[in-house]
Amino acid sequence: VEHEREAEFEGDPKLLDAHNLSFERSPVGIELFQIVAGNSNYALANKIASQLGISISEAECNRFNDGECSIKLGESVRNTHVFVLQSICPGRTSDRTINDHLMELFLLVRCMKRASASRVTAILPYYGYARQDEKTKPRVPIAASDVAMLLEAGGVDRILAVDLHSAQIQGQFQHCPVDNLSMFEDMAEFFMRNFYNKLGSDAEITIVSPDADGTPRAKFFMGLLIDQGIENVSLAITIRQKSSNSIVVNLVGDIVGKHCIIVDDIIDTGSRVCTAAETLIELGAKSVGAFASHGVFSGKALLKIEASNLDYVVVSDSIPVVSDIRSYTTKVVQVSCAALISEAIHSIMTGHQVEHLYSIGTE
Repeated sequence: VEHEREAEFEGDPKLLDAHNLSFERSPVGIELFQIVAGNSNYALANKIASQLGISISEAECNRFNDGECSIKLGESVRNTHVFVLQSICPGRTSDRTINDHLMELFLLVRCMKRASASRVTAILPYYGYARQDEKTKPRVPIAASDVAMLLEAGGVDRILAVDLHSAQIQGQFQHCPVDNLSMFEDMAEFFMRNFYNKLGSDAEITIVSPDADGTPRAKFFMGLLIDQGIENVSLAITIRQKSSNSIVVNLVGDIVGKHCIIVDDIIDTGSRVCTAAETLIELGAKSVGAFASHGVFSGKALLKIEASNLDYVVVSDSIPVVSDIRSYTTKVVQVSCAALISEAIHSIMTGHQVEHLYSIGTE
């Protein structure tokens, strides 16, 4: 697959030239496929369809007066491989919740199966409930696994996800394959293009994991920067310890006089990343930025980021941001995952491997 990915600092989405995605396979040809989008991230679905050179198939995802989901397909999907895109996230342009979008996804899948689609692949740029991936106390569900069971019961044949919170979630799907795509290669390229040259070739960089569990993710991002030709790069870990009335952050690694990059998968309330940035500056870091796959930005997260020691926060568009984000902060930049997902769809439909789009676990 020949392709070019281009990004600009202003947060414009990456564009993958649709003319470079050639649907050629012999001798059997290409299976018919369609893209259907729920309400949670229609803009991303539109970018993906555009890059693949097709249009989003018509589907009405509305609500009845009592709040029930109302789903209706606008065209036939018989004997067609349908890709259903839905981020399981809070609504940005409506009052829909994570649970609304989850039920909408489930009913879209059921609708496709009842309409005789040959296969249904759920594209989940953001997998809600992923942080509930283990039983940490008595009498609680493992919600990540329970959502997986719900989707499989609905008839999903394959999952395309982007940077799952933990790799073990792939194993919670018992009957369908899960492709866990990574945005961090694109983000490493974005860093090289937009930030590294401003730091100078002799700049020392430290990749910081905000907790011990995220160390493989930070190590992977560090390896990507080394592959890009950066030699002065190291690894550090911050460890948060909570008490009844305070939060203490300890540091493992050397960050004095270095440019720090916090690498995480999710920024939700912003408290952890902002506290980590404050600690790093206090301990002698020259500058601090952050890269994360998913920007949930709950509550006053954007205002916290604007008031923090962070120079920039780069996230993907797996979750839409509020339309007036610039009135809250100028530090957040989005890099689109449309090119990544488009390439995965192309690989699936042409029988090529998707392995090169994976992340953690490759050395």
